[in-house]
Amino acid sequence: MIYIIVPTFARVEETKKFLNSVQNSIEKEYLLLIIDDHPDKLTYKNIEQNKRVKILTSDKELWWVGSINLGIQTLFEQYDLKDDDIIIFANNDIQIDKKSFDILYTEIQKDEFQIVHPRTFNQDGIEVSSGAKIFSFFPYITKHPKNFKEEKKVIDMGTARFLMMSSVVLKKVGYINKELVQYLGDNDFTLSAKRYYDINTYILRDAICRLDDTQTGIKNNNIKNIKELYKSFFSIKSPNNLKYRYRFFKKFFGSIGAIFIVASMTLNVFVKYIIRQIKLIVYFL
Repeated sequence: MIYIIVPTFARVEETKKFLNSVQNSIEKEYLLLIIDDHPDKLTYKNIEQNKRVKILTSDKELWWVGSINLGIQTLFEQYDLKDDDIIIFANNDIQIDKKSFDILYTEIQKDEFQIVHPRTFNQDGIEVSSGAKIFSFFPYITKHPKNFKEEKKVIDMGTARFLMMSSVVLKKVGYINKELVQYLGDNDFTLSAKRYYDINTYILRDAICRLDDTQTGIKNNNIKNIKELYKSFFSIKSPNNLKYRYRFFKKFFGSIGAIFIVASMTLNVFVKYIIRQIKLIVYFL
C-alpha cells in the first residue's frame, strides 16, 4: 500500500492537477490523505472523497508541520502499516509522472532504510533545490545538488515536494518537531533520520517532479529591498525566520550551537542579498 500525505491551503485547482498526476502515475494501490488547513475548508468542499482520497480537517490552524503530523498520526492510529508499505510526503504544487514514480519506488525496494526524492524543475524548466548537503554548520556552508552525473546524490536536508520512504523509516523517525510551523519541517525529518538513525536521504538523477512556483511565500530570490529582507527574519511565511531556524537547530546542537549557526545563516542571507543587488545594478548600467 502507498500512503501519500498532502497538506493543502486553498489552491484547489493545483490539488486537482496533483491528484490527476498521481492517478496517471501510480498503478499500485494507494491512499491520499489530504489535510485541508484552510478556515473555509475549500479542499474538503470541492474535492470528492473516495476509496483513494480521504480529506482530513482540523478545528485549529495547523500550517505545514501540523498538517504533516496530523497525517502521520492518522497513519499510526487508524491504519495497520506493514513494513513494505510506502509513505510519501508531498506538496500539492507539484506533478509527478509514471516513469519518475517507478524510479523512486524501485529504489526504495532495493533498500528500505533510505529516503528518496526526485529532482525538481519549476514552471520555466529551471532546476531548483531538492535538498542540501551540509559541508559546515559554522560557518554555515551547504550545496544544493543539481544536474549531477551520479544515479543518486546523498543530502542531509531534503525537501518534501515528493519525499518517499518505507513505513519502517516513518516508524523510526516519527513526527516532525512540533516547535516548527511552516518551514524547515522537511529538513527536520530528513536530518533527524540521518543523525539519529543513520538513514540517508537521496536525490535521484533520473526522477523528476514539476513544480508550480508562481505562488510562493517570502523567498530570498523575490525580496526586493532591505525592508522586505528585514521582515523576512520575523515572518512565519519566510524560511529566514530567526525564531524557527533557532528552534530547528536547537534540537540537534543545543541553544549555544543554534545561536552560532543561525547567526552564520543570517550573515549569508545579507551577503547574498547584497550580491544580487550589485548584479542588478551592473545589469541595468
